[in-house]
Parts: sequence; C-alpha cells; structure tokens
Amino acid sequence: MPTPKDSIAFADAMADVLRLPDDTLAMSYLYTNRYRRFLRSSPTPDPLDQYTLALASLSLASKSTESPRRLREFILPAHRLLHPLPSSESRESSHSFDSFSNPLTVPSAKYDTLRATLVQAELILLRVLGFDLRISIPLSYLPRYLERAMQDVAEASEDYETWGKEEREEYGMVGQMDTGIGRACKAKTVQALVSETAAVSDFSR
Repeated sequence: MPTPKDSIAFADAMADVLRLPDDTLAMSYLYTNRYRRFLRSSPTPDPLDQYTLALASLSLASKSTESPRRLREFILPAHRLLHPLPSSESRESSHSFDSFSNPLTVPSAKYDTLRATLVQAELILLRVLGFDLRISIPLSYLPRYLERAMQDVAEASEDYETWGKEEREEYGMVGQMDTGIGRACKAKTVQALVSETAAVSDFSR
C-alpha cells in the first residue's frame, strides 16, 4: 500500500485496514474539523501533527460509534503506512536508513512512546471537544431522507419496510442504505466531509 500523501488519505487508509464503518470515518472527520476550528481562535501553537490528530480522531470515533479497536491495532498499521519498509535493493545500496523504517515490535520502547503519544493526543482532543463525543453526523439523517425521496416510487410497488425480519432474510432483502442509491448517498456524504476537512486544514496552515 502506498504511503498516504496527507492526513485525509491516511485516515481513509486506516479505516480500510481496520474495517471501520463509514460512520466512524465520518465522525473522525468531524472531530478533526472541530479541532482545526478551535485552533483558529487559540493563540497556542498546535501540539499535534496532522497524522497524530487523524489517528487520535479515528481512535475516539471508533469508541463513540461503538466500533472500538485496541490502540495496538491503530499504532502498528499506522507506523507501517507512514514508515514503509525499504525495498531489498535500497537496503543493499545503503547501509543506513531511517530507524523508523524498521518494523515496529511489541513490546518495545518505541511502541511505548508512540502509544503514550496517541493517548496524550486523545486527551487533548477530548478537552477541545468538551468531552462531548456524541455529535450528529450527516449519515444519521440519510435513511429518513432516502425513504422520503423514494416514497413516491415505492408506493407503486410492495411496501418492503413492513416486512418482518424473517421474511426479509428469506428473500434476501437489503435495507435502503445497502441499495445502490443508498451506498452512493453514503459515499457522497463522506466525500463532502473529506472536502470540508481538507478546506479547514488548508485554512489553518
């Protein structure tokens, strides 16, 4: 997997590696946006680099969206993404390379340092968020809007929403958000959050 070009690509890649739902990734973008907006009015320098902020936001979001992962599950792949192992050719041509390019092992002093850094970043982010992690995300409103948008067409067909769980399973019925239009709406919503995060990040630099 190529090295992420920025924190947004990094968060997106981490969400894929950890199999996190779209809700978690969207929530992490909202946390990042709120942190960036806080910095605009704060005279203090930013204590977090963009990748540490992205990882802390994703870690907190995984907890608030009930998709928790252990810190180790964040740190190990994050380190590999940001510090990929050098190729065999580059190793042979150079006797010295960045120590961070070595595989991260557990336990190790380097892992303990990275873990402590991530924990501290989460605490900073929590203070900025006022310890309020339950933020409404656009994805929460999509099912209702989609149901209203499709209501006129649905009236000419079977009302699948009245079917029971067993009947839905028997006929392989999927929910509205798992249909083609539902997935497309989710993708567009997440992309809008990505664009906003990028805009806020560029403004804060």
